[in-house]
Amino acid sequence: MTRLADVSAPDDDERDWDLSTKAGWFAMVDVAPRERPVTRCLEEIEAMGAGERRRYDHDRGVWHANLGPIRTPALDAVFDGLDEIVGSNLQDGDKVKPAAVLDALPGLGKTTAAVAFARRFHRDQIDLHGARARVADGSWQRIPVAYLPLTSNTTMRSLNSMLCRFYGLPGAHRGTATSLAYRAAEAVAACKTRLIVVDDVHFLDMNSRDGREVANHFKWLANTFPVTFVFVGVGLRARGLLNEGLTGADAAFSQTARRWTVLGLDTFEIGTEQGRRTWRQLLLAIEHNLALADAHRGMLSEDLSDYLFARSSGHFASLMSLIGRGCYRAIKTGTETLTVDLLDAVRIDQAAETARSHLSATIDAGLLTTGVPTPRQQPEPGLATR
Repeated sequence: MTRLADVSAPDDDERDWDLSTKAGWFAMVDVAPRERPVTRCLEEIEAMGAGERRRYDHDRGVWHANLGPIRTPALDAVFDGLDEIVGSNLQDGDKVKPAAVLDALPGLGKTTAAVAFARRFHRDQIDLHGARARVADGSWQRIPVAYLPLTSNTTMRSLNSMLCRFYGLPGAHRGTATSLAYRAAEAVAACKTRLIVVDDVHFLDMNSRDGREVANHFKWLANTFPVTFVFVGVGLRARGLLNEGLTGADAAFSQTARRWTVLGLDTFEIGTEQGRRTWRQLLLAIEHNLALADAHRGMLSEDLSDYLFARSSGHFASLMSLIGRGCYRAIKTGTETLTVDLLDAVRIDQAAETARSHLSATIDAGLLTTGVPTPRQQPEPGLATR
C-alpha cells in the first residue's frame, strides 16, 4: 500500500514525499523544478482580488521556503569529492568499495548536499543504463540510489528492515535481522543500486551494544552490497565511529578508518577576502531569486550583508531560515522588501541568536566586515594592506 506521504498530487504545493521509500525517492528525483512566481509591482498586487492575492502570496511563500540548493565553492568541493569516490568505485563484486563520509557541524547543508548529489547520480545512471535492470531472472526496475535516515534506536534488525521497506518488499517488518539483510541484499543486486545514502549516522552510540553492532554491520553490508555508501552526520570522527569505538593503540586495528574517506562542509567566513567574496556571491544568488515587489539588487549583498552574517553566524540553515521567514513577514505586512527593522522582528534558531550579540559587536567595532573592495579600492601593487 502506498503511503499518502510518498507521492505528491500534481497540484500539491508542499511536496510531502518520504525519501526513505522508493516511491518517495523517485517522486523527488523525477519532479520538475519549481517555477519562480512572476514578480509583480506593488500597484499590481494591490489591484488583485482577495482570492488571487491569497494564491499569489501563498505561491511566493512556497517558493521562498524551497530556495536552493545554491552552488557555493564548499558545495562544489563536496560534489567533486563525492563524484571522485563514487565514480571510481567500479570494482568487481569480490572487492569492497570505499565509502564516503560527510561530517560537519549542524546547519551547514550536509543532507541537502548529499541528496542533491544522489539525485544527480540517480538521473545519470538512468540516462546511462536505462530504467530497467536486466538480471539473470528477468528485468527489474533500476533503483540507482537508496536513502536511509537512521533513528535514535537503530538496531541491526531495524536497519535491515528499513532497507527492505525502501524497496517496498512485502513483510519488511517481519523476520530476523539476518533474513531481512539477505532479502535487502537480493533487492540491491536485482535493482542495480549503486549508491546508498545513510543519514543521521550520529544517532549511533558507540558506547552502546546496538550502536557498535550497527557500525560493524555496515562493514558486512559494504562487503556484501555492490554499492558505495555515503554516511552523513555530525561529529562522526569525534564520536568514535570511524575508529569503531576503539581507543589508543587499538584504534590502529579499525578497518573503517581505512575504508571511509571524510569530506566536510565549513561555515562561511569573512576573515579572508576570498571568504567575503564567497559570502557576497551567496547573497547575490539568493536575492536574485526572491519574489518581492520592492526587492532590488544589493538588498542582501550590500545593504544587509554584515547584518545577515551576524544573525546567521555563517551557517547556511540559519541564513535561509531568516530570509525565508523575513520574506513571509514582508509579504504579510505588505512592505515587500527586507530591511534591518523587519528582520529584527524575526526569530530564528537559538544557536544563531546566542552568537548574534558577539558578532554584531565585533562588526560594529570595525574588527570584522563582509565588505569586498571594489576595483578602485584595490591596493596598488607593492603597497602594504591592513
